[in-house]
Amino acid sequence: MEKYNKKIDALIDGWRDEIYETLKKWVAIDSPSVEPAGEGKPFGENVRKALDQALSDAEKMGFAVRNFDGYAGDISLGEGVQTLGMLAHLDVVPAGDGWTHDPFACDMADGRVYGRGVMDDKGPAIAALYAMRAVRDAGVELKDGVRLILGCDEEVAMRGMRYYASKVKMPDYGFSPDAEYPLINIEKGGINVLLSCECAGEDGVSLPVYSIDAGERVNVVPGTARAVVGTKNVSVDELKARLSGADYKFTVTDLGDNRAQIETIGIQAHASVPELGLNAAGLLFNALVRIGADGGVKDAAAAMDKYFGVEGDGRSAGIAAEDKECGNLTCNIGLVRFDGRHFEVTLDIRYPLATSEEKILGQMCYKLTDTPLSVRRLSGRTVHYVSADHKVVKGLLEVYHDVTGLPAYPIAIGGGTYSRMMPNTVAFGINFPGDTDTCHMPDEYIDWEKFILSVKIFAHAIETLARA
Repeated sequence: MEKYNKKIDALIDGWRDEIYETLKKWVAIDSPSVEPAGEGKPFGENVRKALDQALSDAEKMGFAVRNFDGYAGDISLGEGVQTLGMLAHLDVVPAGDGWTHDPFACDMADGRVYGRGVMDDKGPAIAALYAMRAVRDAGVELKDGVRLILGCDEEVAMRGMRYYASKVKMPDYGFSPDAEYPLINIEKGGINVLLSCECAGEDGVSLPVYSIDAGERVNVVPGTARAVVGTKNVSVDELKARLSGADYKFTVTDLGDNRAQIETIGIQAHASVPELGLNAAGLLFNALVRIGADGGVKDAAAAMDKYFGVEGDGRSAGIAAEDKECGNLTCNIGLVRFDGRHFEVTLDIRYPLATSEEKILGQMCYKLTDTPLSVRRLSGRTVHYVSADHKVVKGLLEVYHDVTGLPAYPIAIGGGTYSRMMPNTVAFGINFPGDTDTCHMPDEYIDWEKFILSVKIFAHAIETLARA
């Protein structure tokens, strides 16, 4: 018997145009998870549209589909002794600034397809769907059922997948095509932390700060950050002069009425890889210190500049940690809000096996003792780990090596994928080693040929793990 069914690759190659058209339809729906929009729309109107589109397309292909009250949906191929699950999501992060392509047009240029969600995670979901179709249409006999589960709130709180798990039995093993190759069997632990303080009024101070705003999602490195400051005692030209020595991009705009806006420009990136970006919120705190911002926010801004800034590894805050299995701790200033009275910063921290949530919180509280900032845990998750000896890890690595000819080995990441929502589950694809991970970034893209290769990899993965 051939190791892999030869019909699979030929079928996928024949569907290239159809796959691209499907991708265009899904990406055209701007679907960040937002507030409820009525019954069956727990994450907003557009997330529900994205789910309806996906299930409709799968049903037209002949698959059985189910919608779980707009929280999630699934697409099934047969039944068996066990079930192989593939977990993907249809919500996306907001497009944000800095795009040179329409984030919802799925432009194809120079062998790349651009659009919000093409890599994270609508593209991988489509790859998994067509992989299921190829296995079925090639006549591969399976001993296990196959189920593609589509969640709708992965980028915010994974509530959709939790709702799904409360309604049906989760598959027995599988993978989430929502990270990178060769295979991820360890995901760092994570904790979201709120730093906050109440600030005194700004009346009578020399350089008041009226507002600060940065970030749209805590798991995204902010690309821009803005503060409105008073100019009654300090001119706009003087503000520009005080910032002239800064080694980052900024603008100072006269708003009239003795006010000006300071904007810092960084580089947006995923919070799990802050080194690929430049945190505009960290830059803004530095800018506020440079201009001599006064009033109630003065000490809070100075503390953020001193202990967090743009370093991204928590070293100045006393929480840095590293091990060979997971790499280093990452710390992202994800959200900043100040309304003239209440100051809030939300941190996204990803940590390795070498530390713990308790240690991180304790060390941070100690470091911030002499600042006005209070520390509060918002949410957290432990490290997710599947042994390298598990059949899922071994089987997927074998397929990856056979199909690509590339070295196959398990790795750890800082991102949190759906793989932690199901037992015996790892993250598998879709970004290849050495390629730029563009998820959550402006001009998010996939390499088209490598994307088609991923459809084939997923199909042979189903064939290998679930075949009779």
